[in-house]
Amino acid sequence: MNEEKKNSSEEEKSPCEEIQQDKENGSESEAKEEISGKKAEKEIKELKKQLSESNEKYLRLAAEYDNYRKRSTKEKGDAYAEAYSDAVKAFLPLADSLDKALEYSPEDDGIKALCKQFADSCAKIGVTPIESDGAQFDPELHNAIMHEEDEAQGENVVTQTFCKGYTLNGKVIRHAMVKVAN
Repeated sequence: MNEEKKNSSEEEKSPCEEIQQDKENGSESEAKEEISGKKAEKEIKELKKQLSESNEKYLRLAAEYDNYRKRSTKEKGDAYAEAYSDAVKAFLPLADSLDKALEYSPEDDGIKALCKQFADSCAKIGVTPIESDGAQFDPELHNAIMHEEDEAQGENVVTQTFCKGYTLNGKVIRHAMVKVAN
């Protein structure tokens, strides 16, 4: 019973004590609110920072993907062009053989027709021969395998073509092998 009296006396407080306790509790709750407000501001700043970092990562990833897409498209195009060029190069010895056959039999109409047909087919796919006899030597187009001194010819003039060169859509796929004067 003594314990009950202690508990009841603790529970029974005077109105002044209650007001005092409410003031203390109120200032504590205001302090708690102020602390929780500061925590919320810090949390908001932290979340904004994380959002900013996430946006930067997203933009970098999007840029990397775009670069990858462009690079892979270019690589595919380059691989196709290289394969196309290699396929055309495989037929160039046939052109050389037809030219040699025409040199030995210039009157043969069958060989003339074959040479014309081959030249037309090459033109359709963008393959053109490099004209070099009498032209100025150009290291981008010609491969000089012989040199001669001839005062009748100008300087760096191609005097003879041993093997025709070819371009595919403006790109050299085989240099012309030539003799150059002076």
